Amino acid sequence: MKKIPHQLSCLKQAPKLWIGVMVLGLMLCTLSHPVLAQEVRVFIVPPQGEVMAGQMTRFVLFLHNPEKEVVTTDAYNRVMATLEKEDKRIVVEATPWDAAPALVTIPGKGYVKREYQFLLPQSMDGNISISLDAFAAGPAWFVAQEIPIKDRTDQLALNEKESIVHPLVKYLSPYEPTYFLMGVDPGPEKSKFQISFKYKIFNYAEKGGWTSFLDGIHAAYTQTSFWDLSSDSAPFEDTSYKPELFYLIPKIDLGIPFIKAFGVQGGYQHESNGKDGTDSRSTNFLYIEPIMAFSLGNNYFLKAVPRIWTYVNNIDSTNADLDQYRGYFNFQLSAGNPEGFVLDTNTRWADKGPTFQADLSYPLKAFNNGVGFYLHLQYFNGYAETLVHYKEKDEIIRLGFSIVR
Repeated sequence: MKKIPHQLSCLKQAPKLWIGVMVLGLMLCTLSHPVLAQEVRVFIVPPQGEVMAGQMTRFVLFLHNPEKEVVTTDAYNRVMATLEKEDKRIVVEATPWDAAPALVTIPGKGYVKREYQFLLPQSMDGNISISLDAFAAGPAWFVAQEIPIKDRTDQLALNEKESIVHPLVKYLSPYEPTYFLMGVDPGPEKSKFQISFKYKIFNYAEKGGWTSFLDGIHAAYTQTSFWDLSSDSAPFEDTSYKPELFYLIPKIDLGIPFIKAFGVQGGYQHESNGKDGTDSRSTNFLYIEPIMAFSLGNNYFLKAVPRIWTYVNNIDSTNADLDQYRGYFNFQLSAGNPEGFVLDTNTRWADKGPTFQADLSYPLKAFNNGVGFYLHLQYFNGYAETLVHYKEKDEIIRLGFSIVR
């Protein structure tokens, strides 16, 4: 039998050698860098303690391996964390804290704790959520303190609340519902719009001490205008101007499990229509109202707000008997889901009869996440919706939009 030359023998063995090397390489890669199984679970512990925007921030991951086999990987060496605040979304890179090794070994049926650090952007303060999209982990929430304007090095957006020009705008917030509603029945001559906001005058809570009780003092302003859109000149039928000063105790712990929120508000409100002569109307109120909220489960709530008031310096010449149509008591009852329908009702009792108003609203972002207002339906039946015609009983249906409900 003729012998095969040594060189040809090597060539014939070469494919087998290459296959062996490749198999060995794949085995080594699998041992050191396995493909992460879906059963590896990742849990986030958000930043703890005092967190400041613009500074290095730490958080913790717990990696759980529910299987028996050990998992060794470098997939958690650097992670991309998603930070969200209102309509702002930023992705940052988080690296292991304290020079942790790149490879992590998760024992079977066990946990591994990993601590990470990242630079929190200067624009991310307030309530922030953190999540890891790549590992289906999160979200978890934390609170970051606002960096002082003088310490910021990034460029400010013109509409940022941190604007140097308006540093106190953070104390301004919505108050009563704000909406524009077109009259449907009896018609557009009964259209209506309202704007409302409040301002927190003092902010001593973080400092503590005896001055902290001043934090409850607020100033507010509400304007309700009734617009006759059926006329050629579209005049305003009447407008109520309502400046107000009130004190709010936002939290009183009753120790009752089914009561999720309880507080008390009391104040002084002026109301007038800015007209003169026989159409002039003006009155003032001193009021108090407890505010109570209940959780109904599945993100549904129920809120009850009884209010009692007395008239102070009510004008005698043109609306001396306003109390007979407005009464001295209102009961507000609201129910719904913040992400869906909310029904808000107000019922007043007076000598001339009851007055009832119902507002049903639904967020249009449910259809398009870029839309930031509500579809709003209102029904009114009773007296004194307008000051100028407070003695007339009306029944009105309106439809429109609201930005605060």
